[in-house]
Order: sequence, then C-alpha cells, then structure tokens
Amino acid sequence: MPIFEIFTQLPLFKGVDKDELFSLIPKINLDFENYQPGDVIFDRQMHSHGLVYLLNGKVEAHFMNGERKISSPDLLSYTGLFGSNRHYSMDVTAVEKSSILNIETKSLLFLFRHCPVFLMNYLDLLSNTIEKLSIEREIEF
Repeated sequence: MPIFEIFTQLPLFKGVDKDELFSLIPKINLDFENYQPGDVIFDRQMHSHGLVYLLNGKVEAHFMNGERKISSPDLLSYTGLFGSNRHYSMDVTAVEKSSILNIETKSLLFLFRHCPVFLMNYLDLLSNTIEKLSIEREIEF
C-alpha cells in the first residue's frame, strides 16, 4: 500500500493534503514495528512515548474494566502523552501478525506547530473520548 494511503486511513492525518504531508514527514520521527502473535506491544507499566496506530493485524487490549479485540487500522494509544501520568492506559498483545506506527511525542508537537489540522484532529480525538467516558459514567449511575 502506498505511504499516502496508509496515512489517509489514520484520524490524525484527516484533511492534510498530500504535498503538505510529504513536506512534513521527513522532519518527524516515525517508527514502524512488526509483531508476532503473543508479542506484547505495550503494557501499563511502560511510559507512553507517542501515538500508536495499528496499521495491520489484530490485537487484544486489556483495560482495567475489561478487554476487547482491535483490528487495523485503528488508534491504539493517544493518551498518556502529556500530564503527570505518562503511562499507557492498557496492555496490548498481538493476536495475529501486526504492524504498528509510533509517532513520538516530540514529532507530534512539531506537527501541531506546523499544521493546525493535526492539533484539531488530536483535540477531536480527546474530546470524543471524554464525551464517550462521560456518557458511560452517567449510565453507571
């Protein structure tokens, strides 16, 4: 799959045109990693160093209140990048051969400064999560 198509599937890159994306990519650190079934991708004990996208494959995520299987493409982790608790909020293990993309926090800040679309997309992710958690909390009461 061409690199631009990979990025167009990811929410952080929504609305970024091809020329702008290709001018920014050489200036940021992107780590692509592959995992085999049973490999731990990250856990709650690890420090979060950036956004983690599942590009290919399927993983199992274990949360404090349950677990769920996640298929690609999906965002695995975008919290824990800022603030006092910089740890992942779940344990993630590969269920099948999987590939991830990690965009480290420094690179994310660079993107925020140089292209406001990235900041808006990230804030949308956080806002949607907060809204979902708020609704779930209301249901519990």
